Amino acid sequence: MMNNFKITIKGLVQGVGFRPFVYRTAKQHHIKGTVCNTPEGVVIEAQGIHCDAFVEALRTNLPPRARIDSLSVSEATGSTAYEDFTILESSMGEGSVAIPLDTALCPACEVEMDDPQNRRYQYPFINCTDCGPRYTIIQIPPYDRVRTSMKHFTMCPECEAEYTDPNSRRYHAEPISCPQCGPKLKLIENQGNPIMGNPLELAVEMLKSGEIIALKGLGGFHLMCDATSDAAVSELRRRKHRKAKPLAVMFRSLEDLESYTEITSDERVHIAGALKPIVIVRAKKETDLSQYVAPTIDRLGVFLPYTPLHRLLFEQIDFPLVATSANISDEPIIVRTDEIVSRLGNVVDAVLSHDRTIINPLDDSVIQIAEGRVIMLRMGRGYAPRTFPLTNTLEESVLAVGAHQKSAIALGVHNNMVLSGHIGDLGSVEADGYFDRTIQTFKRFYECEPSIIASDLHPFYSSTQYAVATKREHIPIQHHYAHILACMAEYDLDEKVLGFAYDGTGYGDDGSLWGGEVLIADTHGYERIGFLKPFALLGGDKAIKEPRRIALSLLFESYTLDEVLELKSPTTEAFLPHEIRTLHHMWSKKINAPLSSSMGRLFDGVASLGGFIQTLDYEGQGGMIMESFVDESITEPFEFNVLDGVIDLSMMVKEIMALTAETDSKHYIASRFIATVEAIMLRFASMYPDLPMVVGGGVFQNRALMERLYRRFGEGRFYAQQQTPINDGSIALGQLYYIIHNTKGEI
Repeated sequence: MMNNFKITIKGLVQGVGFRPFVYRTAKQHHIKGTVCNTPEGVVIEAQGIHCDAFVEALRTNLPPRARIDSLSVSEATGSTAYEDFTILESSMGEGSVAIPLDTALCPACEVEMDDPQNRRYQYPFINCTDCGPRYTIIQIPPYDRVRTSMKHFTMCPECEAEYTDPNSRRYHAEPISCPQCGPKLKLIENQGNPIMGNPLELAVEMLKSGEIIALKGLGGFHLMCDATSDAAVSELRRRKHRKAKPLAVMFRSLEDLESYTEITSDERVHIAGALKPIVIVRAKKETDLSQYVAPTIDRLGVFLPYTPLHRLLFEQIDFPLVATSANISDEPIIVRTDEIVSRLGNVVDAVLSHDRTIINPLDDSVIQIAEGRVIMLRMGRGYAPRTFPLTNTLEESVLAVGAHQKSAIALGVHNNMVLSGHIGDLGSVEADGYFDRTIQTFKRFYECEPSIIASDLHPFYSSTQYAVATKREHIPIQHHYAHILACMAEYDLDEKVLGFAYDGTGYGDDGSLWGGEVLIADTHGYERIGFLKPFALLGGDKAIKEPRRIALSLLFESYTLDEVLELKSPTTEAFLPHEIRTLHHMWSKKINAPLSSSMGRLFDGVASLGGFIQTLDYEGQGGMIMESFVDESITEPFEFNVLDGVIDLSMMVKEIMALTAETDSKHYIASRFIATVEAIMLRFASMYPDLPMVVGGGVFQNRALMERLYRRFGEGRFYAQQQTPINDGSIALGQLYYIIHNTKGEI
């Protein structure tokens, strides 16, 4: 009996070769009808006697980058009798589909690149439906060539034949091109003048000579130099004013990478997979990698070439390359050649660019692995924007503008929550401008004007001020509660949870600086049941850069001034006696000494007490250095006390002071401190055994801590984000999740 169905599929189904997949599957099952990209997803009209088998094949044999969030089947009402199966042009309108994501060069295209008989031999812009730019070149959905930056390149007859052939791997591969009709490389000097000759070969010679170039990737530029040259790497640091923050390194192949690092099987899967993010791994000792790539830590951010241009570069280079984002420190990645020249002309010697416009900037994603699970540190290329389907349709759209650092936004529209990629730290003209452009992009993509704006509670964040300035309904949400909500959103949790929000600082309900919070929370509110006993940040913001000030405050809590002056401690040795007396006066009189319950700041204080570091060059440096000293066999926590929810660590401070007098104490201090954080969480978990545990905040970026937590709690109901950043990059998602669950009757 002939069946006549309408099938609607939502998810990541555009820009991933989904329509030709449907076409081929329909042919295999003798189905007639049509398939079309629509604003609501892929819509299929199917007629045939094997429709059930056809639907099952659609569910189970997806293209590599496709994702089905929902698949609904209904009886078709039309009376059209189809004679064949055809692919229709995309339809326009208000949309709710997931935005297609950029993907690294696929194996099939690599083979063609290496084939001298192929017309795309060594072509730096080769791509197909399984790889290449997507989000970074879209102006407006649906994802068709005329709505991308490829509209400026007219296809040659050979490319057009592939583009229109449903059996081709390049059917409707919107960035399709070849040497005859596609983008062209160019090399320019740092003053903006073109350099004549073969751009790629000249860039290779510059890198071999120890010079620094900017190279245009998928979502922005990289700054690149020889990663084995102390002179080149130290010069890059000098020019970029980046004293010690680790630099990412790109390797020619997995084999080369393994000669420099010790990677696990789980790390290998991500490094060599279809997305090729930067993965933080353990570095081997005694290699020829420059000492200036990642000073003072044993970890290295590594990745493989993910564009054909990167790959062509490494065909002529046999050493790893530093490949760090081309930006001013903490600002968004730069995407325009003229901006590289004007803003980083004093950093680079030349720019290897091309004429395919990047419409939507997107930084590289950064992840690390703990006990086989992903810890997302920065969500960018290949992962962003991240779309989460909703069960109920939103009648009006909602915008969440996130926090101030590691900024990202989130949009609730139709049946989706959409989290943007990494924007950067707000507060500069460039970052605030990129923040605003990202909002405009999302509004343009989904043809919406949000009626409600969610923000952080902090009144002076740029994002909060943006929300207030819109004159729309504005709902502020406490920072650490938003961390817990973000994790709940990723796992679609709607129940009471025991939440641990550990980060640097966030604005508390009482106006003080929170950051070591234990909450009982659900989607409607929270109760603060635990927190670190507040300690003073001596000098305010200055203490964030100088852990020794935090450590001194911890010492003042446990010792008299005279005792502190007599202590033989890495912290006290970092000050002159009169400086200690001055800071004690500030502490005792509460002069520029705001109190904080921050676990992140506690990490910094312990880093000073243990002699790991006294002043920071970048956020989280103390914790990263301590992490490299953690010994998994040392599991005894320091002493602590919990009274009425207040976590008192004064006994721990005294134990650390006793340990510092011993030889090789750093391994014991680092290991026992991580064990103490675990023990604190265990104490609260034992008080609420029926509640699932949820964690969030930048402290949980610490791999050593997360490995212990997964081993301790991982077999139970323990939730930590994996698909979205565990740091402030997901605050907007948490804000959005709250609004969606508390204004259902209004939106």
